[in-house]
Amino acid sequence: MSGLITDAFRLGWGALYWNLRKTIYILRGRRQSCPCHIASDSGRAYETGCEAILGYRSPARFRRLCPLLTTRADGNWVCSVNRDSVRPFWGRAAVFLGTSSMLLIALLAVPGFGLLRTIGYEISVRQVIWPPAWNEFPVVQAEFYQKRAQNANARGRPADALLLLSTAYELNPRNYATGIQLAQLRQVTQPALSDQTYARLLADHPALREDTAQAWFRALLARGDFKTIQRVAGERLLHSGTAPSPAWLQAYLHATRQLGDPAALDALLAEAALPAALIGPLRLERDLYRLDRASRIAALADAAQRERDAFLCYHWSRYLLREDGGAGRVITALQRTDSPLGTREKVALQLAALALSGQTIERTRLVTRLLAQPTQPAVCELLSSHLTAHPDPELFSLYIEKLTREPLPPGDARYPQLLALYAAAGSHRDAARLTLIADWISVATGREYRLLPVVQASFMRFPAETRLEAILPLLQPMPLETTYALFSRFSPPPPFAP
Repeated sequence: MSGLITDAFRLGWGALYWNLRKTIYILRGRRQSCPCHIASDSGRAYETGCEAILGYRSPARFRRLCPLLTTRADGNWVCSVNRDSVRPFWGRAAVFLGTSSMLLIALLAVPGFGLLRTIGYEISVRQVIWPPAWNEFPVVQAEFYQKRAQNANARGRPADALLLLSTAYELNPRNYATGIQLAQLRQVTQPALSDQTYARLLADHPALREDTAQAWFRALLARGDFKTIQRVAGERLLHSGTAPSPAWLQAYLHATRQLGDPAALDALLAEAALPAALIGPLRLERDLYRLDRASRIAALADAAQRERDAFLCYHWSRYLLREDGGAGRVITALQRTDSPLGTREKVALQLAALALSGQTIERTRLVTRLLAQPTQPAVCELLSSHLTAHPDPELFSLYIEKLTREPLPPGDARYPQLLALYAAAGSHRDAARLTLIADWISVATGREYRLLPVVQASFMRFPAETRLEAILPLLQPMPLETTYALFSRFSPPPPFAP
C-alpha cells in the first residue's frame, strides 16, 4: 500500500517534471542528451533505459504518463523509440492530474462535508467538491455565525450575540441584514463602532440608503448626538428631490434647535442642491434667532396662519406654544376651518396649549373624551407623549386605569406603545406605575426586560444625577413623538437669542 501511495505522488510530480523537460529538449533542437534516457545507453529504441522510472515500486505505472515505455524479452524496461522521437504527453498528464485531483477532492469532501454539516454549516456538496465554489464558504460561515448570534440573543446573552454578529459581518459585509442588526446592537455599548457600521452600510448599499439613514437617526437621537443628526438629516434633505420628507426636516430642525446652531442653517441654505420648497422654512427658522421676542411671536403666528403644509403648520405652532402668550394664539388658530392640520395634530396641539395655559378643566374633558374611545395604539401614543411632556398625576391615573380595564390589543405594535407609556410614568417619577408597566412589557414580549429596573432608577433621579441620553438607548424602539417629548421635558433646547 505504501508503494502505491509513493508511486502516486511520483506520478503527480513526474507528470509536470518529465513533460516539461521533454518540451525544453525539443525546443532546443534535441542537441543535448535526452532527459529521460539513461545517459550511458545508446539512445536507440529498445536499447536505452528510462531515467524517469528509477525509484518506482512498479515501473509499469509510469506508462500512464509515457506510453513509449515498454519491456524487452529479458524483462528490462526500455524506451521504444530513438532519442530523436521522444516527445511529451501533456494530454495524458492533464487527464491524470485532473482525474487524480477530482478523486482526491472526493475522498476529502465526503468526511469534510459530513463534519461541516454536523457542526452546523448549511453547506452543499457542490460548495465542498467544486473548487470555483470554495469562495462561497465565507458566506456559509457568516450564516452560521448569524444563526448562533440569534440563538444567543434569544437566550439573553447580548454580549455573545454582538461578538458573533461582528464575525458574521466581517465574513460577509454584503449581507445588509447582518450589518443593520450589528449596528443596532452596538449602539448601546459601542456607539462609535455603531456609527462606523451605519456609515459603511450607507456606502455599500446605496439602494437601501434611506432605510439605513432612518435606523441610524433613531440611534443618534437616543444618544443625543445632534451634530451627527444634523449631518445625516441634512444629507437626506439635499437628496430628497422636489418633495422633501417632513420627517427629515423635523429631524434636522430639532437637532439644530437642541444645538442652538443658526450657522448650520446658513450652511444648508448655501447648498445649490437644496430643494426650493425648503428655502422659505429654513430662512424663517434662521431668522427666529435674530428677532426680538415680539417680532418672533408675530412671525410665528403669521407663518402658522398662512402655512398650507401640515407639518410646517404644526411645527410653527409648536414653537409658538413655547412663547409667553402663544398658547392662546394656538387655541384660536385651531378653530379655523381651513387649517391643513389633521385631527391627531389638532388634538396634540390643543392638549399642549391647554396644559401650558393652565386650563385644567378643559384639558381634563379632552383627555376624558379620548379615553372614552376603544383602546387604540395611536391614541395611546398621543396621550403618552403628551403626559410625558406635560405631566399631570390625576390625568395619568385616569389613563392607567383605562389601560388596566382595556389593555392594548396584542401584536407587534404593542411593545413601542408600552415603552411610550413607560416613559410617561418616568416623567411622573411614579415608581409604582413604572413597576406595573414593566410587568406589562414582560408579558407582551414573553421575557423579562432586565434593564428596566436600571431605567426606573434613572427616572427617579432625574435631572440631578442622570442624563436623558444615558437611558434612551435602553427604551427602543420607542415612538419618535415620545422621544421628542422626553427631550422637551428633560432636555429642552436653549431659548432663541437674538
